[in-house]
Amino acid sequence: MTWSQACAMRLTRHGLAEPVAPERLAEQVEIMCGAHAQVMSAAELSIGLRVSGATRADVRGALWADRSLIKAYGPRGTVHLLAAADLPMWTGALSAMLERPRFPEGVRLSPDQQDRGATLDRTTRSPRPSG
Repeated sequence: MTWSQACAMRLTRHGLAEPVAPERLAEQVEIMCGAHAQVMSAAELSIGLRVSGATRADVRGALWADRSLIKAYGPRGTVHLLAAADLPMWTGALSAMLERPRFPEGVRLSPDQQDRGATLDRTTRSPRPSG
């Protein structure tokens, strides 16, 4: 494989050569390993460039209405939008970090909040469709 072929493959996979269909919004975020969302408009733009016809409302709908996206501390310890289906993978991967990000006390979840979040996640998520 040449460098040009590798670059073309990456651009295609990331939805930058040709945007993906709107129904693949969460899948595209999964492929991207999350969209940086320290500033929400950056995530909306990043996803919007990769998903055909996607608007801010579509990204917010995926986050708040159908919950196919979650907002969490992701790679580099910064806020990202991640595919909800990937939450177990990200939780495991990020918990294995040797050095934890240092967040101010008021930003971190307490153990009780973590337990409530895990319980809520188990009760609200439906099984991921196969195929």
